[in-house]
Amino acid sequence: MGCRECCSGRAFKWALAGGVITALAVAVSMVIALTLNQGPQSGCEVDAVCRPEADMLDYLVSLGQVSSPDGLLVSWTHGANSRDKMEEGLSSNSMVLEADVNTEGLNTANETGVPIMAHPPAIYSDNTLQHWLETVLSRSQKGIKLDFKSLKAVGPSLGLLQQLTDAGRVRRPVWINADILPGPNSPISIPVNATQFLALVQEKYPRTTLSVGWTTRYLAPLHTRPYTKAMLEEMHALVGAVPQKVTFPVRAVMVRGAWPHFSWLLDQSERYTLTLWQGRADPMSVDDLLYIRDNTEAHRVYYDLFEPILSQFKQQALNATRKQMYYTGGSLKPLLQPQGADGLSLEWLVPEVHSNGTAAVLTLPDKDGMILLDVHLQRVAARDPVPVVRVLEGHSLTLESSLLQLAMRPGRWGVHMNIAEPEALRPTLTTLARLSSLGHLPRPVWVGATVSHGSFVVPGHVDGRELITAVADIFPHVTVAPGWPEEVLDGGYREQLVTDMLKLCQGLWQPVSFQLQAGPLGQSKTDVVARLLAASPRATVTVQNSHTRSSPAAVQLGLLVARAEDRSRVYYRLPRGQRQNLPADVGRN
Repeated sequence: MGCRECCSGRAFKWALAGGVITALAVAVSMVIALTLNQGPQSGCEVDAVCRPEADMLDYLVSLGQVSSPDGLLVSWTHGANSRDKMEEGLSSNSMVLEADVNTEGLNTANETGVPIMAHPPAIYSDNTLQHWLETVLSRSQKGIKLDFKSLKAVGPSLGLLQQLTDAGRVRRPVWINADILPGPNSPISIPVNATQFLALVQEKYPRTTLSVGWTTRYLAPLHTRPYTKAMLEEMHALVGAVPQKVTFPVRAVMVRGAWPHFSWLLDQSERYTLTLWQGRADPMSVDDLLYIRDNTEAHRVYYDLFEPILSQFKQQALNATRKQMYYTGGSLKPLLQPQGADGLSLEWLVPEVHSNGTAAVLTLPDKDGMILLDVHLQRVAARDPVPVVRVLEGHSLTLESSLLQLAMRPGRWGVHMNIAEPEALRPTLTTLARLSSLGHLPRPVWVGATVSHGSFVVPGHVDGRELITAVADIFPHVTVAPGWPEEVLDGGYREQLVTDMLKLCQGLWQPVSFQLQAGPLGQSKTDVVARLLAASPRATVTVQNSHTRSSPAAVQLGLLVARAEDRSRVYYRLPRGQRQNLPADVGRN
């Protein structure tokens, strides 16, 4: 009896203890599940940026992690694949976690199809994508970049992301990365097929940012060729029509030498950004990075670089007083036109020329804007003709001396050269090419002319085809700025005039700014400006008022028509008073 009572008491205690343990386990499981489902308690609050397809900078600004939408302020942890590396990344103060996704046992008898966190040649890991995502989502607010190393891993991984997104778990930007095209110096076959990769993203997880790049190799002195125009055109052809934001991961050491092509690429869509990355042994130049920085808006480039180059670059880049260097063939953003700014804010400046008794001297207005130079040709016996800005009291002011004087000018400015006589075109471009090669053209350059072509052939003006050919042959790194002869504009910009100008400029990779007269524009169909802007993502329009036979009413109507279009792509070469009064005139009408 006593034994039974003793054994029975012990059994009761063990049962009670087991019940407590079971209850405790269930409670812990519920807490973990709730934690995983809810994510971090102080998570993203602004719904528009708390989404996988949201802009990374908008998200980080909303969290207070960066003070402004500037890609230079973003910090990265890459290779956060193993559980230990993942933990290091989570405990760091980096803002974005990057990790590589592969398939377990890829191309072996042990292949499981399970997405794991591993960089080739590794095909096994102590970390699955599912565990990685659940951990990162529950314990951090960090942005996510997943780099796919095999096409087999893409479909299952995107399916998992979609499940978590449907459950409300993914309240942060997600970048899906893969190298989908061969790039500079790279004989490597592409492990991720471009067409299939893009199709899988559209089918399984379209709510993302695409991060698509090229395989590359850099090994000085033999394998140092930069990206080519054809490489960037092929990539744009693949992703130009996708609905997602697209960032292009590019090897930083090979970007400066290909900057004309990257300038073109970024201008193709506001959805495009660059992510500069560095190979561990790549010899990076701070000056090259500063050049890229100067020629892009701050929100269009991210910098995923190693120390100490990153700190050295950042220190100089954020110094507002340093001298900046701009690409002559780039747009006026960000130098003269901040993000989304109205083109009406940009002023055209006409320098004064006077004689000091021994020479002609250029006096520049103390303002920011586009400096307008009318270029003529001076013919001197026994010498090659010289492009000049002005001849005054027997003294000539050459284009070269004017540009060298401008190169020393501080402030924000570009230069607009108007070719006043056809014979001055090629000597002007030759001068530009020489000065640029010496580093004496540090600002955007426009080369414009009244052209004769097609239905607007008028003797005495620059042949339209010659303008295009000479630019391509001698100095292609400019904005082309063609206009129509006044003699053909009395009836406005007729259909054939517009069509022939568009055909003349068709296929140009340079920026083009079509020069329009306000009066004739007021006599034209209202779609003229829209048609010209639709010619290219790099096209702009510059409206002026120098057509002497236009009525004030026609001028006013032309300006109103121009204001109805994309204001960031329409400039106004007008007297200051007329330019300042234009917003009020638009409001009244």
